Amino acid sequence: MNERRIARLQEQIKQRLAEVIMRELADPKLGMVTITRVELDKEFTQCRAYWSVLGGEADQKRTAGVLRRARGLCQKAMGATLHTRTVPHLEFVFDTGISEAIRLNNLMADLRREREDREIQLDADHPEAGDTGPEADPPEDPTRA
Repeated sequence: MNERRIARLQEQIKQRLAEVIMRELADPKLGMVTITRVELDKEFTQCRAYWSVLGGEADQKRTAGVLRRARGLCQKAMGATLHTRTVPHLEFVFDTGISEAIRLNNLMADLRREREDREIQLDADHPEAGDTGPEADPPEDPTRA
C-alpha cells in the first residue's frame, strides 16, 4: 500500500479512535486518555493505537482494562469510518515515550540544580575568584588622579 495512503489512514484512525473514546465510552474508570499515534502495517491487517493517560500507574491500569474491553466497539467504529475492504485488527498499546520524556526532563533539571549548587559552593569557598566578573570594581588607573 502507498506510504502516503497509510499515513492518511493512520491519521484518520487516530482521530476516530480519539472521538470514540472521548464521546462514546461511558466508563467511569476511564482516565484522561490521549491517542498519541497509530501504526498500521503494510498489509492493513494490524493496527496499533498508542495511548497515554494523565495520572499514575493505577490510572494506567484502570484505563488499560477499559480500553481492552472497548476494543470491539472501537474497531467497529473505526471500520465504519474507513472506506477499505477490510478492517485491521485493533490493539491498544501504552505509549511509554511521554513518561520517559518526563523522566529525562526531571533528570536534566536535577543535574542543572546540582551544577548550580556546586558553582555556588565553589564561589563560597573561594570568594576572591568571584570578584573578577564584569560587576567587580575596575582597577584604579594611576594616571588619573
